[in-house]
Amino acid sequence: MATCFSSSSWLKLQFIIVVFLFAVISSISSPVNGCFTSIFSFGDSVSDTGNLIEISNLEIGKIPHSAFPPNGRTFFHRPTGRFCDGRLVIDFLAEALGLPFLPPYYRYKNATSEKFENGVNFAVGGAGALNSSFPGIYNPITVISLVDEVNSFKQFLNLRTDFKQLLRNSLIVMGEIGGNDYSHAYKQGKNIEDVRNFVPPVVDSITSSINELIELGAVTFLVPGNFPIGCSASYLTLFQGSDKDQYDPLTGCLTWLC
Repeated sequence: MATCFSSSSWLKLQFIIVVFLFAVISSISSPVNGCFTSIFSFGDSVSDTGNLIEISNLEIGKIPHSAFPPNGRTFFHRPTGRFCDGRLVIDFLAEALGLPFLPPYYRYKNATSEKFENGVNFAVGGAGALNSSFPGIYNPITVISLVDEVNSFKQFLNLRTDFKQLLRNSLIVMGEIGGNDYSHAYKQGKNIEDVRNFVPPVVDSITSSINELIELGAVTFLVPGNFPIGCSASYLTLFQGSDKDQYDPLTGCLTWLC
């Protein structure tokens, strides 16, 4: 059985990792920053800079809430398709490496290659690591999965004669991805034992995608893990109860969802 951190321990670990990452990036000198000429990002709403809006059905009621205020108000001063009122981690990462914000691929996929000179974002809000046809999971948000994002990336590379060199000099951010596979399942009534069965195929999908990109020539990867979902507001609402033993006394997170 896999070891599971308590919610408070996991939060502390996440905080230490994030602080360490940004401390290292911040301490890097300009010449080393230049080692990465571009970033290519895959994932879900944690990294989506506007892709879901472009691929959503634009009928009334189908436009994602990332298209409306208060999303974007504290930095961009308008909705940009980010599921955030400001910048995302991928934005801060690009800034730290001296690169511009990543354009969403599905918005600009017909643009010239110069638009993507410093990278592109393939992450789609609501996307899962598993294909939309995977049994036991219905994705009500999008049919896009990690496999589709990687296929779009390969189509993009087909337009580049220098893609080997491009990949050698690029940072590949693979995720966070997989959280929606669990989220959709929980919200459709699956129990924790059912959802645990999704973990191996989720890991396999991420691993296969990384190996596929390595075969294409990618060298450097950043692979973030999932958040402690027991601390998510949506899960705290969905599984709200009066049993205090189910909650971490320090964080208030659901310990069985750590």
